[in-house]
Amino acid sequence: MERIKIEVEKINISVLKKSNLPLFYIHGSGCDSTLWIGQLEEIGGYAIDLPNHGDSDGAEIDSVEDYAKFVVQVVKKTSGKGIIAGHSLGGAIAQMIYLKHRDLVRALILIGTGARLKVFPKILEELSKNTDEAVNFLLDLAFAKKELLKDFKKIFKDRVQILLRDLNICNRFDIIEDFKVGKLRFEIPTLAIVGEKDLLTPVKYSRFFAEFGAEIEIIDNSGHMVMLENPKRVNEVIKRFLKKLNF
Repeated sequence: MERIKIEVEKINISVLKKSNLPLFYIHGSGCDSTLWIGQLEEIGGYAIDLPNHGDSDGAEIDSVEDYAKFVVQVVKKTSGKGIIAGHSLGGAIAQMIYLKHRDLVRALILIGTGARLKVFPKILEELSKNTDEAVNFLLDLAFAKKELLKDFKKIFKDRVQILLRDLNICNRFDIIEDFKVGKLRFEIPTLAIVGEKDLLTPVKYSRFFAEFGAEIEIIDNSGHMVMLENPKRVNEVIKRFLKKLNF
């Protein structure tokens, strides 16, 4: 595994790379490329640090579209076209790339995400006032396997402002009408993966995708952070999907 830097609009975007498989992983709010180590090691591909996250440089970001333009350039400068996998906020970015740049997307893998990502008001309110309580509340909702909470508590407490900005961006993301009016339908292979016990982006969000052409896979005994809670099963599902695509 190697870390590479790709320049986009004079900003260095950091990417963890394991093989030339054109599979691009996009992390969620307050996270970074290391979220995907379990997938990189077994499957391969590229895991991107979004601007202001991980080892990437800072940039002015105010929307899902702002993030998407950086990912688009990473794809163009590496494989030219790719399979876009995104978790939570990353899943919103993946959808936006498909909506705006369909020629770049071979397939989609949407993990613990939705066409609308409203955030509990308590989380947004408390993150700016009572960090510990807000982070604990968020993580309690995010993980079904509570033994995994400890490491993330420190990570999120160290990234409160990044996390708060990301969650506000999630809260504004809503493309449900694009689906309902026929502007958006999955016309490429699309896999929606969701944890059975996901309280942040519940199973019904992925069932909505299934109404518009996505294949859905529900992972037992897992919450929102499904790729960490049940990596073996998630990897099996992704590899089966890639096999159908002849990868």
